[in-house]
Amino acid sequence: MSEKQPLLIQAHGEEPTSLKRPMLFTLIAALGPLAFGYTMGYTSPVGDALKDSDHGLGLNTDQNSLFGSIVNVGAMVGALSGGVIADALGRTWAIRISTLPFILGFLFIYFAESFALLIAGRIACGVGVGIVSLAVPVYIAEIAPSSHRGALGAANQLSITIGIVIVYALGLVCKWRLLALIGAIIPGALLVLSFFLPRTPHWLVSKQRQDEARLSLLRLRGEAKHVQVDLELQQIVESQAASSKESASITDLFRGATRRAMVVGALLMLYQQFSGVNAVFFFNSSIFEDAGVDNASVASLSVGAVQVVFTAISCVLVDRAGRRVLLMFAGIGISSACAILGYYFHMKDHGHDISGVLAVLMVIAYVIFFSLGLGAVPWLMMSEIFPSRVRGLASSVATLINWSCAFIVTETFDSLKNAITESGVFWFYGAVCIAGASYVLVGVPETKGRSLGQIEAYFEGDTDAIPRDTSGQRLVAFTAIGGLIAVGVTVLATSL
Repeated sequence: MSEKQPLLIQAHGEEPTSLKRPMLFTLIAALGPLAFGYTMGYTSPVGDALKDSDHGLGLNTDQNSLFGSIVNVGAMVGALSGGVIADALGRTWAIRISTLPFILGFLFIYFAESFALLIAGRIACGVGVGIVSLAVPVYIAEIAPSSHRGALGAANQLSITIGIVIVYALGLVCKWRLLALIGAIIPGALLVLSFFLPRTPHWLVSKQRQDEARLSLLRLRGEAKHVQVDLELQQIVESQAASSKESASITDLFRGATRRAMVVGALLMLYQQFSGVNAVFFFNSSIFEDAGVDNASVASLSVGAVQVVFTAISCVLVDRAGRRVLLMFAGIGISSACAILGYYFHMKDHGHDISGVLAVLMVIAYVIFFSLGLGAVPWLMMSEIFPSRVRGLASSVATLINWSCAFIVTETFDSLKNAITESGVFWFYGAVCIAGASYVLVGVPETKGRSLGQIEAYFEGDTDAIPRDTSGQRLVAFTAIGGLIAVGVTVLATSL
């Protein structure tokens, strides 16, 4: 038996009972992304109320737009600081510290009597979002058994979508100040419960604290599993032995294995943000109105509910179908939906009578494909592919890239729409998704069921650590053919 074989046995052979405690700690940590989703969704139900001079603060359209988008700036700050905190103090302290700007931000909004305090509150909440968006995925990846790391990691995105739906639903019955106060309760609960979270064994080993790492593993896997814990601890120590002797610096991100992982992580974040998700949600209300649904809240809730359901399904599929299949499947499906949405706007721009129901169906299809793959998997893989010594710092840079792209897409959307029209915008995003799916096919390894040590070895140049994956490619091919047929039939049918 080769030296790598015990690692393979360990990666695929954890006992099912070892899932209970990681699941409990994942649920606690998931309050962070729940606050993340609540923050991102908050502006949708309160926008009109804030414009009201009697019950709001009388914001104009530009102020209301800035109130929604400024959170991205705070998230960039949070992303930069979060990685430093996660590496220096640990993943649990990063999660704990993230609650403070959330609480402070929502309290600023609750007590706001001026636009300046509203903006300060949104920026503070954005800082919390930035820290959470890297700290929680990394924390979950480092406590989860390899065989269930995908499902537990995808819970991060599921919690974000649930947070969005919660604030949409509460927005139907709560005024904007009460909605902000409720927003402060979620991170408050996380702050208290975070003291029950164990430190991650990987971070403890990186700080040369092996005894504490063993105690953490015993708490995670169960006190009776001494043999399993010792094997897992040995694997973590060996995977970090060559790289844990000195502290990480920013230049380390552009060397060797980390550079190769950074390329994958950065391109996955670009793929996610330039898939057009912001464009779809921007047009969401107008598309539903064209189909006869005049209530924007109903449209938002409908899309949010679809997102929750299919993100939950992705939690089940990610450790079965694999990361690569879901990323390619999502990209092809989204590109088909974008192609048809582009055709819909093209026909409208040229005065043709075309049913809004078609656009609604494509929005729902888009959300389904995005939720199955591009919503959760880039964040999950970000938490898996970086070496432990620089995982916090590298995740910080990847998260910064994600939020920078989100800001760029949001701020340039109107200019892009004016330059190439609505139809051109969707066709552009569809082309990006085809390019993204193609890159995944040739350049992204399958991390399903692999230990973090095996993934690190792969990027160090040991290609045997993760053999070439061809599973699911037939499904992807059928999806591509089906997408082309769907686009063709739609264009033909609506042209008659």
